Amino acid sequence: MAEYIKVKDVVLAQYFREDQITITHVEKPYGEFSSPVARIHRVENGERTGLIEIPYKNLEEVIKALHKAEDINDSIPHNDLHGDLKSEVGGGA
Repeated sequence: MAEYIKVKDVVLAQYFREDQITITHVEKPYGEFSSPVARIHRVENGERTGLIEIPYKNLEEVIKALHKAEDINDSIPHNDLHGDLKSEVGGGA
């Protein structure tokens, strides 16, 4: 039987919703002789809407790809969403 160990909830940085991901270590996910996986649930507005399981043999490759995506993001100029308002949040007219 599978064993689940919750690792962390990460609230996603979004201005308009409180979505999060939940990261869990799963032992024996598919039965007695299956290898453990890292499981990531996406939670939108309190409901689980997505799931991915990453075998630990692939975890380092996934982490490297996420860092590469971060580097690409950092290399592209982005406008500060509310910079013209000199505020952390938007406003109305």
